Amino acid sequence: MRLIVPAAPGGGADTVARLVAQALGDRLGQAVVVENRPGGGGTTGVTSGLQAAADGYTFIWCTPSAQIMSPAHLRYDPVKDLAPVSLVVTAPYLLVVGPQQPWRQLRDLIDSAKHQAGKLNYGTAGTGTFGHYMAASFGLATGTELVQVPFTGEGPAMMALMRGDVQMAFISGAGALPHVVAGRVRALGLSSSEPLEGLPPGLPAISATVAGFELVAINYVAARAGTPQPIIDKMSQALQAVLASPAVRERITQLGVSPTASTPEALRRRIQTERQRVQDTVQRSGLVLE
Repeated sequence: MRLIVPAAPGGGADTVARLVAQALGDRLGQAVVVENRPGGGGTTGVTSGLQAAADGYTFIWCTPSAQIMSPAHLRYDPVKDLAPVSLVVTAPYLLVVGPQQPWRQLRDLIDSAKHQAGKLNYGTAGTGTFGHYMAASFGLATGTELVQVPFTGEGPAMMALMRGDVQMAFISGAGALPHVVAGRVRALGLSSSEPLEGLPPGLPAISATVAGFELVAINYVAARAGTPQPIIDKMSQALQAVLASPAVRERITQLGVSPTASTPEALRRRIQTERQRVQDTVQRSGLVLE
């Protein structure tokens, strides 16, 4: 069985997906092989997964880019071509800066960005990814003009941040937390008002400085549309069982994300809700996410 992960090795989605794939393989009694297909802001892997037969041997790890962000250049229908299986995690993001940067507080970064309009840049896992949407939303909320530098995944974006090639980034908790703890990057704020286990004490929510800023991404598993419903239900039940395991939940939580399983129908409704929220925001703000 294959699990297509539309991200480069080392990023947040890849790290969590590999943990879940191993536990899922143990549960099902067969190997679940992770295949990384980065690029296209997370949509290249989805396109690759959809080329496989709808026979239950290929599943797709979906980030918000798969169906929620909906860039116009997609080679698949984000509503019709994917069958939801189960929600896996909800993922708050960290606003992180490189160790070379002078900012110690979020307010310092905002003030600097206002005085250097169009000169501060941020790395993303690709154009149209949730990190791009979050950074663009942050710019709108703070009245700052920031420049995107897209990469092929969170892993490469983090490496660029540590080298000083980019100045800041919004990175998922799973992708950023190990580097924050090790002191390789510095976290200035959390995108959720809910505390995140494992973070250095005293890290504030971004909303404490930027009122109303509250954004959390979802990662989930889907199959190609047309996959028999009994197969989807079996996989969903297996994922729900895996994510109910205390050992698995502890390991996932330590990565900076919250394990959250669901039925296929509940996931379908969540995708619809998230999709509408993003579309409304994009329409109101004029953001270009492709």
